[in-house]
Amino acid sequence: MMKEETASAEGRDFYCAMPVDFFIHHSSFYLGTMRRSWIIALLLAAVTLVLYWPVRSFDLIYFDDPLLLTECPEVQAGLTWASIKWAFTSVVIANWQPVTNLSFLAVAQFFGNAPGAHHLANALIHAANAALLFLLLWQLTKSTWRSAAAAAVFAWHPLRVESVAWIAERKDVLCGFFFLLALLFYGKFAGESKVQSPKSKVFFGASLLAFALALLSKPMAVTLPFVLLLLDVWPLGRISNCKFPIANFKPLLAEKIPFFALMLVFCAVTYCVQHDSAAMTPWEKLGLAPRAANAVSSYLAYPAQLFWPANLAAIYPFPKSYDVTRTVLQAGLLLAITIGCLAQFSRRPWLAVGWCWYLGTALPIIGLVQVGEQAMADRYTYLPLIGPIVALVWTAAEFFPLGRGAKTGVIAVSALFLSGLIILSERQLQFWRNTIALFEHNVAVTPANASAHFTLGLGFEHAGDTNRALVCYRTAKSIEPQNFQNRRRLASLLGQQGQFAAAAAEYESLLADEPTEYLDHLGLAGLLAAQGRADESLVQLNETVRLNPDCAEALNNLAWALATSPRADVRDGPRAVLLAQHACELTRFRKTIFIGTLAAAQAEAGKFDDALATAQTACKLANQNGETNLLQRNQELLERYRQHQAVRE
Repeated sequence: MMKEETASAEGRDFYCAMPVDFFIHHSSFYLGTMRRSWIIALLLAAVTLVLYWPVRSFDLIYFDDPLLLTECPEVQAGLTWASIKWAFTSVVIANWQPVTNLSFLAVAQFFGNAPGAHHLANALIHAANAALLFLLLWQLTKSTWRSAAAAAVFAWHPLRVESVAWIAERKDVLCGFFFLLALLFYGKFAGESKVQSPKSKVFFGASLLAFALALLSKPMAVTLPFVLLLLDVWPLGRISNCKFPIANFKPLLAEKIPFFALMLVFCAVTYCVQHDSAAMTPWEKLGLAPRAANAVSSYLAYPAQLFWPANLAAIYPFPKSYDVTRTVLQAGLLLAITIGCLAQFSRRPWLAVGWCWYLGTALPIIGLVQVGEQAMADRYTYLPLIGPIVALVWTAAEFFPLGRGAKTGVIAVSALFLSGLIILSERQLQFWRNTIALFEHNVAVTPANASAHFTLGLGFEHAGDTNRALVCYRTAKSIEPQNFQNRRRLASLLGQQGQFAAAAAEYESLLADEPTEYLDHLGLAGLLAAQGRADESLVQLNETVRLNPDCAEALNNLAWALATSPRADVRDGPRAVLLAQHACELTRFRKTIFIGTLAAAQAEAGKFDDALATAQTACKLANQNGETNLLQRNQELLERYRQHQAVRE
């Protein structure tokens, strides 16, 4: 204890003996550096926002976007208690993502439901991430220009376009924001803990909270505890011995127990959610061998796209077969890269850390646990490729000459390279302006892609070009005959065009392949009703409700038939009320047409006062939503109910 006090006293004497000018000079230098860093961060964010500014005029992509916006009454309503409850309790597209859901509600509340507002929200978050990554790297390494270059490559690379220009991938940029924020706070914690400052606990708690918010945005953030360990190796240098004895790891592992606990909880939650949502491909459908082969191929493909971002697509189809020799060679190359990076650790630790960052953070999405139909996806690179980008920038900096005269050349080369990335991103961004542009490009670069042809068909159908939509659906069917979703859409569109025989044949084929699929019965019911075959349609509607008692559309259609049929032996007012009431409850009384059906059912059941009140609610909602035809129809029905007359078709 005496020695420590003596040392402390000597230290005080040393600092007291130093001239005041020393502190003034170094304080002003530090403040100047901080000011410069914030200016660079703001410039990075500004350029990123300018790059993505065109998204404000982009349309929805008819691939997940409608499920989060136009077909989601909670988002349409904005920030209400009911919608906030939905944000925390609902599973959206096989993900539990409360923070992401809240972000959609906030944008809708303050800026409306136009696609442009939601697109700009993504762009703003991504711009913030560019600044955050720079500040993180600068804080950890104090290398200003390397950090700026790495952040610029990350933010302006064409691989980022999918995560930013696709509204549904709000979870990607939002998770990235909190992920980087957690690392930033962890870096602060590591610095404060060196001097045993009480602030260290505050920064540790802030890092843990940011990690939780990242997980609540997208569960891909589960790998963050391992990233923290990598940062302990480099650049924090909390593990200085290259041999990495276990004794060095124990205290660092112990301090991260809260992070690992959160990780395990969210791994379990995500598995349960995606398993219950049937999002995971069953092992009997896709075995270990093809999964492993695709994983090895993807591990190499993503870094390759970093160097050569050509033929990027929204959907990369899963390969129907794999070559064993090719897979073995790819695995050998992957192992050789890993060994090469590790072998450089003593001289270039960033290579090992950057490569291990990539291997680890990509593990949840590499396809060993296959979720969805895609072999790989550009959005999956948002966080994983930060590691290789940092490794490459720091390595490249070693090869630039250090003389003053070389600075101009270095700046010129860097500017040329980054300008190239911006040009490529601008080009890639234009494909995302609408569904047709995106998937015309997708089928051009991946022709044998049933899902891309199907989604292109959706784009044409929503644009009113039903003939080209039919061509797309038929092409998709020829590529993948067992794609029931595509065949169902084909049958529906054929029916809408009046090709009843062809539509009926398609539905019969579907029911032969999947007799218990309620959507096929519902589609056939609609087709039969359009042909005036009411009795047969009623049979199919009853079967739909039997197979899925919570199908709101079937409940509504059956209730309408039971309430308005011209035949007394078909009408059943009390049952129609129960069915229509359930349909309205499922849609939280936010669908005008369903509320109108409930009014008609109440009138058939002789409850005309209830029918009047319900029809007035339907009129009010139609007026709020600008549904002119429904408003006029419900106003006409109001007059019937006032005269105690039920509706007859």
